[in-house]
Amino acid sequence: MGNKLKKELSLSQIIAMAAGGMIAAWMVEIKYWFEMTGPGSLVCLFACGVILLPLCLIYTEMTGMLPYAGGENIWTTNAFNWDLGWVVGWFLFLLYLSAMPNVTIGISTMVGYLVPLDFTQLKILACVIITVWFVMVNLEIKHLAKVQNFMFWSTLVISVGASLIFIFSDQWKFSNLSPWFPKGAAGFSAGLGLLMFKFIGFDLIPQLVEESKFPRKKIIWGFIGSMLCTFLVYGLAVVAVGGIVSNEWIAQTDIVDPRVADILGMHWLALVIIIMGAVTCITTLSGFWLAASRTIFGAAQQGQVTRRLAALNKHGQPWLANTVVYICSLYFCLMAPDAWINYIFTITVGAAGVVYLCVSLSFLKLRKTHPEWPRPYKCKAAWFMGVESILFCIYCLYQCVIAMDAATWVALGVYFAVGAVLYIYAKVRQKRDPANWTTFIPSPDTVKEEAE
Repeated sequence: MGNKLKKELSLSQIIAMAAGGMIAAWMVEIKYWFEMTGPGSLVCLFACGVILLPLCLIYTEMTGMLPYAGGENIWTTNAFNWDLGWVVGWFLFLLYLSAMPNVTIGISTMVGYLVPLDFTQLKILACVIITVWFVMVNLEIKHLAKVQNFMFWSTLVISVGASLIFIFSDQWKFSNLSPWFPKGAAGFSAGLGLLMFKFIGFDLIPQLVEESKFPRKKIIWGFIGSMLCTFLVYGLAVVAVGGIVSNEWIAQTDIVDPRVADILGMHWLALVIIIMGAVTCITTLSGFWLAASRTIFGAAQQGQVTRRLAALNKHGQPWLANTVVYICSLYFCLMAPDAWINYIFTITVGAAGVVYLCVSLSFLKLRKTHPEWPRPYKCKAAWFMGVESILFCIYCLYQCVIAMDAATWVALGVYFAVGAVLYIYAKVRQKRDPANWTTFIPSPDTVKEEAE
């Protein structure tokens, strides 16, 4: 492989980036969960975690076997072909791009708790945050990782502590949690499909593993640890606020946890939640941004896009790939409609559904075609894990498609039109300039790994 990324990330930092990507702006999003399925969101989150566990274990095996930036794109290319790998890479890029406006608009909404802002002002502030972070991600990754690590674990303690304060307050009553499923089976079904979104983050690990400095056999703790931390924060938050305020109250408020703290007369706690939540969301940008740029980097290494996008600056960062991420992030942020949570949920879950489906198929295919490749972790009951994951991905895609509105289809139409042009351009360049567009597929057969 041409350019080499620096190995600077510890296991704790990997967990912080992955779980931080999952948690992010929960206090803004939780109102949408209650709108879909009320306090039953807790059951949906637990069910999603259990159902996604086989996929998590599949990711563990695939990441250890093919630990290269680009992750799912490279796995699919090895299992099937360059073309399907390209498509997965484009969906993967969409997954991370659509997640970043979720974080930045979430930050802006939190700031709106202190200084009221209309939706246009929220988007302007979100674009400013993206611009600042564009500068930050072009510096050495170890500095971003240290900030992310500190802020994530601090916020984990504060969010769990705040939820426990709510639960043990005089205003909290278990009876307030009823009805658990105000929209019945339909709400639970929709919640099960769309709340998969809240576990999107563990897929950042394959993008960052090439820069990790711990043995690959420990990767499983990155996946399991990030999912457990996510369920802990979300599960407690649902029970905590649902036992104090009604579904109707949650639907009408802008940001849930701080407002509940105000109801309890704890404005100091509201400020702590807002400050720590906003800062953590800002650092969470690093995880999604790095994953998006590594997706481009991996595609450039394979010759799926121009190899210029694999160029590294003096800090070891793919600066051209970061520039592409910056421009595309601004587009998705500016395109976000007023109902931005639904817009981002459906795009992100749809992209994740396609990527996860292809990963599951690639996992089964590579078990058959390359059983000789080293696997630091080998997933047991492979066929059950693969088939279960495939069925769940199809279910999530169905829920996503029926939830999409016109604005979402327009945004996706523009995105995939651009993708079609880039794909055709790559195929043409392969014929006209084969020397610079030679296909390279990273695998244990083509890449010499350093001894661990």
